This record gives sequence, structure tokens and C-alpha cells, in this order.
Amino acid sequence: ALFAYWRGLAICAAGGKYSRLCSALPHLTPQERLCIYSLALHLRLFGDGHYRSGTFQNDLAKNLRNVALPATGVPLSVFCSCRPLALLFAWLLLPLAALVAAVRRPSSGGGSLGGAFASSLLSDWSWFHYWRLNCVLASYHALATSDPGYGLEDKQLFLAACERQGVAASLSL
Repeated sequence: ALFAYWRGLAICAAGGKYSRLCSALPHLTPQERLCIYSLALHLRLFGDGHYRSGTFQNDLAKNLRNVALPATGVPLSVFCSCRPLALLFAWLLLPLAALVAAVRRPSSGGGSLGGAFASSLLSDWSWFHYWRLNCVLASYHALATSDPGYGLEDKQLFLAACERQGVAASLSL
């Protein structure tokens, strides 16, 4: 699982398309490949513009300042301070965290440590995975389309637009 993860990350972080990932790692499930691809997309967009925060890096740092690496208290935003640190996190620390999770996971049905590690690394989809996927897809779409609607993420702009259109929204001062 670790070598597949690293291979997939290398392919995608270097600009490889999802279809290339599928042909390079056909033994992985679509969900496992999506996990790798979405993480690599974070790395690819890292220094690119962002509709809400200047750069994708800044948006990640803001969003992850209150989310900690489990059992450490270390905010994930620390790993967003520069691209080399983000790469280190993706390549080494995330797999290490998956290994710790696999070791700490109660064994049900006599599963192997390797299976638990693969599951922790590639297919345990918690709220965090879905949230991260939503963030990167919205950022990627905004960057690819330059849709001005993303400007409405700013609450003041949103409320002003609602007022101009006569749409009831939350109270503003």
C-alpha cells in the first residue's frame, strides 16, 4: 500500500491525470485512487491563486489551524507554512500517522497490520476526507473557471448582493 501511495502521489503531483493513475495502479479501488489524487491536487494547487485567501496555501493554513494531528495537538496548519513541509507531510508524516492508527486500531476479525495500514492510508473516509475533497475541488473549479460567483464566499459581498437582489439573508449591521 505504501509503495502504491508513493507511486500514485509522484504521478499526480507531477501533473499526471487521473486516467494515468488508474492505468498505473489498476489494483487500487476508485476510492483509493481518489484519495491519492485529491491529496496530490492539494500539492499541485499549493501556490496557486485562491478565490478567498490569496493562495491555496493560505486557505489551507486558515482552514487547518483548528485541526490537529491526532494524539499530538500539533495543528495541521503547521505543515502548510511552506511547500517543502507540505511535501514532507504528504510523503512521510501522513503514512506514519496511518501506521500509528493501524497499530492503535482494535483488531476485528483477526485482520493484519498491513491491511489495517492500507485501510488507514487509503480508504478510511472520515468527515475530514470529504471536507478536504470539497475544499480542493471548489478551489480547483474556481481556478479553472474564474467564475465570479466564488467572490460571494465573502460574507459582506454576499449580503450586499442579496440586498441588491431583494433576497432575505441574515441580518447585517
